[in-house]
Amino acid sequence: MHCAQYKSARFDLLDNNQPSNRHSNFMDLTHTSGYALAVLFLLRAKPGDFASHFGIKCASFSKMNIGTSRRSACGPVGHSEHRSVQIANNLLERTCALVLLVTALGGAWSVEQPSGSLLEFYPVWREVIQHIFSCGSTTSVQCVKWWMAHYSSKTAKRHYCYSNTASILKIDKGKLQGWKSKHPGIKTADRYRDGSGKLRYKGTVHLRGTENYPVPFARAVVDLVEEMKATAEGQPQLPPRELLPPAIETFTTAGWEESDTWQFADFIPVYNYLRRCKHLVVPREWQTLLPIKLHETTVV
Repeated sequence: MHCAQYKSARFDLLDNNQPSNRHSNFMDLTHTSGYALAVLFLLRAKPGDFASHFGIKCASFSKMNIGTSRRSACGPVGHSEHRSVQIANNLLERTCALVLLVTALGGAWSVEQPSGSLLEFYPVWREVIQHIFSCGSTTSVQCVKWWMAHYSSKTAKRHYCYSNTASILKIDKGKLQGWKSKHPGIKTADRYRDGSGKLRYKGTVHLRGTENYPVPFARAVVDLVEEMKATAEGQPQLPPRELLPPAIETFTTAGWEESDTWQFADFIPVYNYLRRCKHLVVPREWQTLLPIKLHETTVV
């Protein structure tokens, strides 16, 4: 994005490999500082004229991990007693909230996963799509699938992507033909059966190399940015400014009941992190509505 002269930022764990004894990593959306920074960055974007891409870590949602995660299309939340499953669910649910924020601000968004990922069946993700449908239409969210080999990938690798703009459909270049005859096969996973006869998967040394987008694919997405921004859908329609109620009235009349769906987002630590910031100035009329600290909850 920088090479294409866009003002942009990325959040990637590779950009901040902090020692494990540090409390919060500002590049990790599952950490308080990382998520707060991501929200701040989106709020500073120009409403109606920006785009965000979310390449969520797929490990816990992949078929190779179902022995640990115990996820399935009918049970996408997985085995929540595993810490890795909790972290993945937290990341996805917080990303879902960011998708709603981008939509509300009139921005374009895209969420990418490798084929076989069970992310698209996750209940919070489904709820987010339904919310966007209700504000726009059933065409406000599109899904496209493509072969990464069309973008010079060393493996064929099928992917899918959801977006609130139909422009994303252009990254699909159709059927993959003649690829095997032109490229030597590179196995990213071995299949075997364990002692009980159950089919298992084990990644090879070539698997990690597929985690990065090929440059031609990244270039193709960048080339679509302007069109994506112009065709983004799903933003709720607001009444004329003179008819908008005061922010305090909207806040106090909103429903704040607990959700049975958003079990892992764990927003309370993020709120406390921001609310207790020594540089935060809360207007007097808001102080009684925004307690200094909310009750901490534990994800189980």
